[in-house]
Amino acid sequence: MSGVRYSTRALLSGMTALRGMSRMQVRTACHNCSCGKRSLSLAAVARQQAAVPEPQIAGSSVMQAVTEKEYLRVRFGDGSKAKVPYVWLRDNCQCSVCFNQHAQGRKLIITDLDLDIYPTEVQESDSGLKVTWNDGHCSQFQGQWLHDRAFTTAARDHHRNRYACKREPWGPNHKLHEFDYNDMKKDDVLLNWLKTMEVHGSAMIKNAPEKDIAGPEIIEHIAYVKPSHYGPHSPVINRPNSNNLAFTNVKLGMHNDLPQYEHMPGIIFIHCLKQHEGTGGESMTADGLYGAELLRKNHPMAFNILASTDIYFWDKGHGNFAWEMEDFHKISKFPVITVNNNNEVIRVAVNNAVRDSHMDIPPESVKNFYWAFKIFNEILYDNSLNFKMDSGDIMTLDNVRCLHGREGYEALSERHIESSYLDWDEARCRRRRLQEKLHKE
Repeated sequence: MSGVRYSTRALLSGMTALRGMSRMQVRTACHNCSCGKRSLSLAAVARQQAAVPEPQIAGSSVMQAVTEKEYLRVRFGDGSKAKVPYVWLRDNCQCSVCFNQHAQGRKLIITDLDLDIYPTEVQESDSGLKVTWNDGHCSQFQGQWLHDRAFTTAARDHHRNRYACKREPWGPNHKLHEFDYNDMKKDDVLLNWLKTMEVHGSAMIKNAPEKDIAGPEIIEHIAYVKPSHYGPHSPVINRPNSNNLAFTNVKLGMHNDLPQYEHMPGIIFIHCLKQHEGTGGESMTADGLYGAELLRKNHPMAFNILASTDIYFWDKGHGNFAWEMEDFHKISKFPVITVNNNNEVIRVAVNNAVRDSHMDIPPESVKNFYWAFKIFNEILYDNSLNFKMDSGDIMTLDNVRCLHGREGYEALSERHIESSYLDWDEARCRRRRLQEKLHKE
């Protein structure tokens, strides 16, 4: 059953009225003037017609809605077409009985949803769509709301990018985007940094003040610091009786922080308060996404092993400072490379220091795992960036994508790094709100 085309009817009605006005003007002109002046009157009428603006049809206007067995075929004012399932429409009814507009939450519970629901009447209009269902319930949908959620390629792409910006892998020629610490509280700068972190997974913030909470202060301007059993921030210095290999002066291989947590920190802030003078303390970083895709392309068997083999990570110890957990024992378990249902790499977890000696795989599979892991490690180092951070630098990295490491340095060095974390949920939340505020969606 198709509904009435209100927007098309209004357009035709307007055109008819315009033609009637023109005829009246022509007849009046002919009655009051000589034939020699008639052509001027017709020209004047033509100019008047041209000056009348054509009715504007919104791109989200519902121009046509045709019922089928399981779907409603909708055509919008911008010419796009959508195939909208009845069960989805009924589930997302926007009336006050089914949806709370203030709480932005669905009141209809799934128990009450009829999977075989169908419309008995459909009406289109410039403002949207009205559907009467076979159970007597009536739903109304605004055209823009429906257009934004229609099952079109454009609508799906748009919301996918709202969820997360499309990532761009980078290799050894990449240059970290730079930001000034003193500008990070400006909305446009912060939005640029947030998008940079989503797209590239890396950035360098310059000119940070010489205080240990400079990183957490930026994080708290965005959302909340993600704490760990090391507290809200960690002094990465050469500690006596250290509870983590990072808190020594030895070389650290490239790694992701805290894979011993089931929910790894999303973004790491690595603040260099004081750099080691002379040789030592140099940093390295690599894009695990770039490395994983190279591995998939050139060594598919190795990629499949690392994406399908669960590995234990662990951390057991005691606190060195009052703000750290007194005793801790963390264990997590997941693959080195995690892919989603679209086979996209969504997490890389490499940390040789806390990779557990326990392995939950048959002994026959162990050597193959190490073979694949070694290949991945070589790819990461072959495509890494190597540099020495300056005092006042804060390197920010997507911790479930990019890896970092450092060269060893002298034991008595005053080198001082502070690390702190921000969850991706909070970073993306702030990015979306800033896009709305600055009209930059």
